[in-house]
Amino acid sequence: MAHPIDTTLALLHDVMTAHRQALTRGPQSNAPAAISLPRGKRADLVLRLLAGVEKRVGIEVAQAPAEKLLRGLSAVDTGEIESWVSELEILPTTHPQWLALIESLTVHETYVMRDPAQLEHFAAQLPSLIAEAQTSHRLSFWSVGCATGEEAYSIAALVYDAMLEAGHAVATETAMNLVPPWRVEVLGSDVSHSVLDRARAGLYETGPLSSFRAESALVLRHFPMTREKGKARAAAPHLKEITAFSPFNLVYGSPPEHQFDAVFCRNVLIYFSGRARRIALDKLTRAVHPGGYLILGPTDTLSDTALFDAVWGQEAVIYRRRQNG
Repeated sequence: MAHPIDTTLALLHDVMTAHRQALTRGPQSNAPAAISLPRGKRADLVLRLLAGVEKRVGIEVAQAPAEKLLRGLSAVDTGEIESWVSELEILPTTHPQWLALIESLTVHETYVMRDPAQLEHFAAQLPSLIAEAQTSHRLSFWSVGCATGEEAYSIAALVYDAMLEAGHAVATETAMNLVPPWRVEVLGSDVSHSVLDRARAGLYETGPLSSFRAESALVLRHFPMTREKGKARAAAPHLKEITAFSPFNLVYGSPPEHQFDAVFCRNVLIYFSGRARRIALDKLTRAVHPGGYLILGPTDTLSDTALFDAVWGQEAVIYRRRQNG
C-alpha cells in the first residue's frame, strides 16, 4: 500500500498536469487567487501546503485544482498530512522533502525548437549581437526553466549557425568548432534537479510527439542519430561543449553574477503567483545586460516596460533592454 505522503505527491502531480492545461489556454491575471475550500482541518492543511509552495517556489494553484487535491486527500490520514506539512514549514527549500514536492509540482513539456517563430526572430538578432561582441569575443545565454534541456541546446544550435555564417566557427564532416578566441556559453537552469540529469545526457527520443517534431535538416545536423537507445538523437559534442546545466529557483535563488546577451524564460511564469512573477521578472531583467534580449512566453507580460523595447517579428515578440536602462 502506498505511503500517504507518496499518495499526496502523486495527487499533486496530477493536479499540476490539469492546471498546466488550463493555464496555457490564455494569459493569467496578476491578481492573487482567492481559494475557498470547505471549512475543516483537512482544508486548512491543504491551504497551508499550497501557501508554502507559493512562498518557496512561486507556483500558484487556483480554485479548481485545490478542490481536486482536497478531494483526492480524503482517504489520507489527517494527522499524517499535518505532521508532514508542519515539518515542511521548518525545512529549507533545498531539503530532499521539498525537492520531492517540487518534482511532483513541475510538469515538463518541451521539445527542440519549440515556438519556432520566436526562436527564428531571436536568431535574426544574432548577427548584431556577434558584431557587438567583437572586442570581448564572448557570448552568453541563459535558458531558465530549461526542463530536459531541449531549449538550451536549441539556443546553442542557433548560435552555432550564426557563428558559422559570420566566419567565427568552422564545420567539417565530423565536427564543428569555434574559432579562437571566441567563446560561447549557454546555461540551462531548472528548479527540478532530476530533469537536469536528462539535460546533461542530451539524449532524446524521436517521433511525432517526441523532442523532434518535423525539424529541418539544418537543425537535425546538430542532433545526430545515436545507437545508444534505439531511434534516438543526441546533442552533438559541439553543443555539449558550450552548454552547461545548473539548478535554479526563480523565487529563492540568486541569479548568476554576470549578465547575459539573452535570457529565455518561456512557459514558466504562467504557473506563478503575481508576487512570484514580480520577483522573477526583476531577477530576469537584472540578468540581461544593456543591449541584450529577454525572451518570454506568449502569455507573459513585462512588469517594467521602461527598461525594454519590444522587437516585433512575424507572429513573435522579444524584448531588448535599453542601453541606458
